[in-house]
Formats: sequence, structure tokens, C-alpha cells
Amino acid sequence: MFDINKFLDDREKRAELQNSLLEKFKAPLLTVRANYPGENKWESIPIEITDIVAKEMVLLFEDKITHTEILENLEGKIYLFFIDIPALEIKKNTIYFEENHILGRCVDLDVYDTDGRGLSRSDFNLPKRKCLICDDLAFICGRSMKHSHQEIKDKIASKYIAYQKYLRERERVTAILSDLTLEGMIYEVSSFPGFGLVTPLTQGSHKDMDFFTFLHSSFVLKKGFKKMAETMFSSLPLDIAFKKIREIGKITEEEMFKATSGVNTHKGMIFLMGIAVGATARVLYEKREFKDIQNIICEMIRDILKDFENIDISKKLTHGEKLYLENGFTGIRGEIKNGLDIIFNGSLEVFSSAFEKTKNINLSAFHTLIYLMGRVMDSTIVYRHNFSTLEQVKKEMSDIFYNGGAFNKDREYFEKLEKEYISKNISPGGSADLLAVTIYFYKCLNLFF
Repeated sequence: MFDINKFLDDREKRAELQNSLLEKFKAPLLTVRANYPGENKWESIPIEITDIVAKEMVLLFEDKITHTEILENLEGKIYLFFIDIPALEIKKNTIYFEENHILGRCVDLDVYDTDGRGLSRSDFNLPKRKCLICDDLAFICGRSMKHSHQEIKDKIASKYIAYQKYLRERERVTAILSDLTLEGMIYEVSSFPGFGLVTPLTQGSHKDMDFFTFLHSSFVLKKGFKKMAETMFSSLPLDIAFKKIREIGKITEEEMFKATSGVNTHKGMIFLMGIAVGATARVLYEKREFKDIQNIICEMIRDILKDFENIDISKKLTHGEKLYLENGFTGIRGEIKNGLDIIFNGSLEVFSSAFEKTKNINLSAFHTLIYLMGRVMDSTIVYRHNFSTLEQVKKEMSDIFYNGGAFNKDREYFEKLEKEYISKNISPGGSADLLAVTIYFYKCLNLFF
């Protein structure tokens, strides 16, 4: 039998605990509990939902959470998170969660400032929450008891089922996307001639790696790209999700170096393909069109060039950082800043047309590489040589492509040119990365859209 006095006592004790902890930690408080009707707050679904949303809050606020308490009483299961960011920012994020997450309407996410004042949607000039079932305001339906407890429980149960369906769909989609990233990387390194790149036939201009080094590294990277896709296939705000996939990228880079014994096979690829797979995952989550991937990329990376504003010269600099400091050269970041326009309005059509014409992956990839080398501000070439060499390469490849590319010269001509590039220690690494992403997008376009 429900003990109303015990319930009220538990609620009072919780309020006292919250106030004492606010005083102790001097940080805003976020509470998470199921918005569940009836006396029994310990049915399986509300407890599951509370745990799920609590994990989402940990993902959202991560290292900003300074202390966590978990209460279990007649009120149900309640999480208390003390978070070291302004209360208004916390509330803004929880409102976004309530409106965009499948389970957002099934929980109460209450935010208190350091003085214990509860924040509300009115602090952002937003209307009160609507009813879970109808379009009326929730508090009006609650006061009038417009909907039965069972009706509300059934609605919450349907949301929980929808969330489980989402998890299955996320696993399916992100597994496919990670497979496609691997295909893109493998197809790129498998194509030849490579004009100084590693191929199955030669190490190109690289003394510290070969075809099998690339294969091993590619399989390691696949796991990181799946995690990035999972992060973006969600209701997380885009800016927060992008920060998280960049952190995943750093971990993936460490795994790459472990796998290759310190050889940099794919550092640029991690950055570029990570953005590509992340943007694709977000578009698929939001059920948008292929063309929207470019728009998502532009939204994700609108501040990408700010990376160069905070370069720590006391640390070991990357190739790109050195070139930017010395010459203002933005390299691949410049290409990304343009929403990878060189792919969406260039190499993707080149590859697609070549493959439709020949049904030959190698020839199509090689033809596309020529196209890219004629246009890309390739930092690998500049780092190994100088801007003069880059311009020479671009002109030579642009002329070849204009005159038919891979379809106008015989294999002997290109093999001779490849040997020349190897002898000059030229390697178009930036173009290679863009080729892999081009093939990845081609696969995505034909599979999902």
C-alpha cells in the first residue's frame, strides 16, 4: 500500500539534500527523473528510461560534472548532477534534449542555479511544455486529469520501444558506414599507378611503409570511424557532437600509431574521413538528402580555421601547422572549410562517370586521382618540397586530365611518370585522402540515397 507520508518525507529529504549539496559544491544542479504517473515509480520502464537519460547527460556534460548522487526512494530513481558550467547553459541543453531526443518528453530535467532557484523555459521566452499525448499544455492536462494514467504509461512505453528501435537502426547504419570508410581507404591504396603513393606494386616515395602497413592501419581506423558515426547518429547538438568526434579522432590516431609502430599512414585521413562519416551519419539520422551532407559539413566546421589561431609553438607541430605559420597555407582545412566542394562538385562526378563508363574501380580511381592532383592544394607535396613543386604537379595533372586523363594515355606512359615522381620524392597524400573520401561518398550515395 502506498504510504503518502513516506512519499512526502522522501521528497522533503531530497530537497534538503539538494540544498546542502548546492552549498557544498557551489555548482548548478541538474536532476533527472522519470515523468511517470501513478504511485509506483519503480516499474521497469521508468527506471530504464531514467538510467538511459542519465547516461545521455553524462555524455552531454562529461568532465564538467563535478559530483553525482543517485537517490532511490518512493519518488523513484533520481540522479543529481552538479555541473561546472552556467545554469542557463545547462538548461538550454536540457531543453534541446527534451525537444529532440526520443525519450526527452518522458523525463523531468530540472536545473537549479547555485542559489537553488529552479530555471524554466520562460527564462528563454519559451512556452511551457506540451502534453505528451495531445497538443494542450502539459500542466493543463495534468490538472484536469484529461488522460488516464494507463494512457500516459502506454505512450511512455511506446517511446521506450521507439528508442530500442533507434538503437538497432543506429547499429545497422553505423556498421555499414564504417564498412564503407574501410572500402574507401582500401580502394584508394589498392589503385595504381599512384604517382609516389603506396600501391600494391610499390612503396612509392615512402620508405617507412608499404601496402600491408596501410591495410593494417585501415582496419584499425574502421573502429574509430564507427564510434564517430554512432556519436553523430543522435540528437546531440551538432557542435557538441563534432567536439566529441574530434576527441575520438585523437584516440583513433593513437591506435593507428600503435598498429604501425609509429608510422603516420592515415593522420590526415582520420580528420577528413571522420568529418565525412560524421556528417553522413547525421544526415541519415535526420532522414535528409545526400546533398545535405555538404551543408552539415559546413555547419560542423564553420570555426575550423580557428585551430590555427591557437597553435602552441612550444609543442611539436604538424605539417599543416608549420605550413600555416610559415605561409598562411590552410591545406585540407581549407578544402573542408569549403564543405569539400572539390568532392561534391568535382571528384564525385569524375569517379561516378568513369565507373559507369568502365565498371573498373582501379581505372576510375586512377582517373579521379589525376583530377584531384590537378586541383588540390596538397600539403604533403608542399611539406616534402615547396609551393613551386606543387604548382608544377597541379599544372601537369590538370593538362593530363583536360586531355582525357587515364583514358588518353597508355599504361606505359603513366608508369614512366610514376617512376619520375618517385625519383623526385613526390607523394600526393592530400589528393589520396580526398580520393578515399570520394569513393566512400560514391558508395554511400548508391547505398543509402
